[in-house]
Amino acid sequence: MDIAIEVEIDRFRKYLFEVAGLSNSTVIDQCNTVKAFLYSSFPEKNSSSEEITADHIRIYFTHSLRHLSAGSKKTIISRIRSYIRFLQFADGFHSDEILKLPMTSPVWNQAALPKYITEADTGRLLATYDRTKPTGIRNYAIARCLKDLGLRSSEVAGLSLDDFNWILGTVTIKKTKSHSERTLPLHAITGQAIEMYMLHSRPATLEKILFVRMKNEKGHAMGPSQVRETVRSAAISAGLDNFTGTHMLRHAAANRMINSGIDLKTIADVLGHKSIETTCIYTKLNITQLKDVAATWPGARS
Repeated sequence: MDIAIEVEIDRFRKYLFEVAGLSNSTVIDQCNTVKAFLYSSFPEKNSSSEEITADHIRIYFTHSLRHLSAGSKKTIISRIRSYIRFLQFADGFHSDEILKLPMTSPVWNQAALPKYITEADTGRLLATYDRTKPTGIRNYAIARCLKDLGLRSSEVAGLSLDDFNWILGTVTIKKTKSHSERTLPLHAITGQAIEMYMLHSRPATLEKILFVRMKNEKGHAMGPSQVRETVRSAAISAGLDNFTGTHMLRHAAANRMINSGIDLKTIADVLGHKSIETTCIYTKLNITQLKDVAATWPGARS
């Protein structure tokens, strides 16, 4: 049982009764559908409603529900859309991309690749940071962690001084969605950016968190929203009109690894995924191809 999902379904159930005013039988059907979707999309107990993407829904329908009739799929789509609207109402969830998905799913097998930032645009983004100023030095180091290590913004915000082994050249990611640590090699250019920040930018503070604030609450830890804002601001300065968030840098990291011929298991380990299907959402590999090579992964055969 995933406690986070069960709590989320209780929230949804209360909304359906108290706000939507639906009948008991309808509420049960709605909740059962959404529960099945969440358990399928987050099998490793790393569920978070704010992490739901259109690709989660595409993969759910083209893989988990491929045996259902078009009519049944349409009913399920409608129920999941109801849940997304609940998230919009209750949490201010940004869901335009999901709500624009068609009410029928035949074209989803050819769904577009997830959005990632190109190398050229990444160069433009990185060039906007003024590394003659303390804030620019810090924000450049943040961007390098996102780009080079494929970290989530929450993981960058959670980096601690104690997470780095400078002798071995590694960083251990501890504050993860799945609550399991992973140790990554620290790229030389990433390490240099962090070193520059530590020596010439980071204010004097007793804070153990690596990235701290420069102005308001100076020396206090930055949160994920502050991390995201540093990149959004740089994207605006770079004129990247199609930039949708820090997840694009994470997608780009996965794309680079695939183009370099790195196997999916390694990519999953780097990104912190225990489920290969979760990695598939980021890399957008065809599910059929995934099945064809599944037996080559360690532990795939019993």
